Formats: sequence, structure tokens, C-alpha cells
Amino acid sequence: MDFNRWNPFWTACFAVMASLIIAGNSLTIATLLKKKFRKRPHFLLTSLAFADLLVGICAVPLYININLNVSPHLPSQATPIFNFFDIFTGLSSIFTLTIISLVRLHAAVRPFGHRQLSLKALLVSMVTPWILSSVVASIRLVHSLGLTTVILISLTPLMTSCSAYFVIWLKVINVHRKLNSSIRSFKHKKEARFSKTLLLTTAASFITWMPFACSNIVFAGCSSCKKIHVGATCTIKLLQYTNSFVNFLIYFYRFPSFRRALLSTFTGSRK
Repeated sequence: MDFNRWNPFWTACFAVMASLIIAGNSLTIATLLKKKFRKRPHFLLTSLAFADLLVGICAVPLYININLNVSPHLPSQATPIFNFFDIFTGLSSIFTLTIISLVRLHAAVRPFGHRQLSLKALLVSMVTPWILSSVVASIRLVHSLGLTTVILISLTPLMTSCSAYFVIWLKVINVHRKLNSSIRSFKHKKEARFSKTLLLTTAASFITWMPFACSNIVFAGCSSCKKIHVGATCTIKLLQYTNSFVNFLIYFYRFPSFRRALLSTFTGSRK
């Protein structure tokens, strides 16, 4: 047995991460589907949680079985299947984050127009990330679309999200200058906190994806660099998958109503 190809330690790490992703996002979806959270700003968060849930259900287990060589007798078709689900689930999460940032930007720049958005427009915004990610993953599966190109495709929406939240931040600062603290509305403070929380989720995605993106871009131009130790490769990939769990922790810490609703699931309280 090649210890570098099948390492019980890394298998355990990825298995634990898959379990955390599945548990965290299942709880997130169950909480956001409660009646008090069935509001338009939360629809996209539910879609994001579902994308992250698929990472734990599909992408991570396939990575364990193929890349860690736990199941060495898997058919050769298994690797393209893993590549498809790994790209599809990862990009679905990133594209959804981008749509969320653009929706928040629209709410900040044109608050009245944002309140007039139809349910159809919201549904389109929810479906678009899934369509785009499936198209990119399918092209990667059928044609020789380079992994570096896929990485750049994933980094572009993350940069777009960061730019959107920067504009939102400038808008919030401008409003704070016009209104003193005594007359700022509760709704305005709530919206600002909500946008800041979503900025944190985007920043977390950027941080967890950057090592994976940079390493693959380096590998594309340096063939000798590909002989990196399995420990470094697994660390980078594990950090990338962490992105699908960290949103649950951010919601729990930043949203008191989410935290209370989640805890009530276990305590039986209806508050």
C-alpha cells in the first residue's frame, strides 16, 4: 500500500469535513424553511446552503474514494464524474454568492426599485447560478477546458462580489454621515448588518478558495511544481471544502434570529 496515495489521516479529515458540511447545511436549510424565514432575502441563502450541501454529499466523498485511492478499483469513468460534481457544486456556491451580492447592491442603490422586484425576477436569480455552473462543468467534462480557466471563472465572480460589497459599504458610510445615531432607523441598521454578514461569507469563500486557485495556476505553468507532497495538496483541498461549512458558523454567530430558531429545534421551544 502506498501511504502517500491512501492515508488514513487524510481520509478521516475529509470524512469529518463531509459530515460537518452535511450536518451544518441540513440544519441551515431546515431553519431557513421555517415560516418566519420564508422571506425573499432568505431564498438565495437557502439555495446557497443547498449548493454547499451537495459538496458534502457528492464532491467530498468522491474525492476521498478517487484522489485518496480508498477505492482503487473504481471504473475510469469515476474521475470525470468527480470533476463534474466538484466543479458544479463549487461554482454553484460561488455564483450564488455573486448573485446575492448583486441583489444586495441593487437594494442599497435602488431601495424603492428593489422592493418592487417581482417573484419571477427572484426565481431567475436563484436558477441562474445553477445553469451557469452546470454549463461550465459540462464543458469541462466534454471538452479540454483547462482547470486554470475554471479557476479564473470562479475567481471572477468572487472579485465581483467583493466590488459589490465595497460599493454597498460606501453607500452605508454615506448614509451614516447624513443621519446621526439617534435617528437611524432599526430597519437601516438591520439591513447594514445583513449586508455585512453576507460580506463575511464572501470573504470566507475568497480566503478558502485562494490557495486552491493559486496552486493550480502555478501548476499550470510549472510542471515540476506538480510533484507537491500529498499533505500540502490535501490541506489546500480541505481548506477549499471548508468554505461549504463556514457559512453555517457565520449565520449562527451573526444572525440572532437564526441562532434562536436553530436552538429551538433541539430544545422544542416555539419562540
